[in-house]
Amino acid sequence: MTRLGVISDSHDRELWLERWLALARRERYDAVFHLGDYDSDARWLSRRLETPLISVAGNCDMFSKQPRMARAAYGPHRVLAVHGHLQDVKYSLEKLSYYAEEQGAGIALFGHTHVPFADYVGGILLMNPGALMDGCYGELVLDGERAVPYLKSLKD
Repeated sequence: MTRLGVISDSHDRELWLERWLALARRERYDAVFHLGDYDSDARWLSRRLETPLISVAGNCDMFSKQPRMARAAYGPHRVLAVHGHLQDVKYSLEKLSYYAEEQGAGIALFGHTHVPFADYVGGILLMNPGALMDGCYGELVLDGERAVPYLKSLKD
């Protein structure tokens, strides 16, 4: 079983970053995804996490050297990570679903909308953890052929 921590849209909110870091250390995720906005937060986390961090740049990371897309594989699962602004996720999720399929991914992680979401669109599991700046995060559990997304809150 593989457990992935998923965050996005941290927007330099130190309180939520510190709370999430403490949680991530307790949970001992196999990897963590930071889906953009702010890449400085991703760098801060990468210096403090004991697990691999995969991060992408968001629309607020205009001058970032971070990639706009990342791919990872965990057993049979192919994961695509994007911020979502380049796939117009505020208007429709179909473009992201097609893009993930083109990239050979069955799972697409995205942010940008600040709205938690987890469901299948066009046969692709799409997951948006919501905005960490609002206390939202996600966990993705990959167990054999199953992929189970959990949308969570640090406020609980």
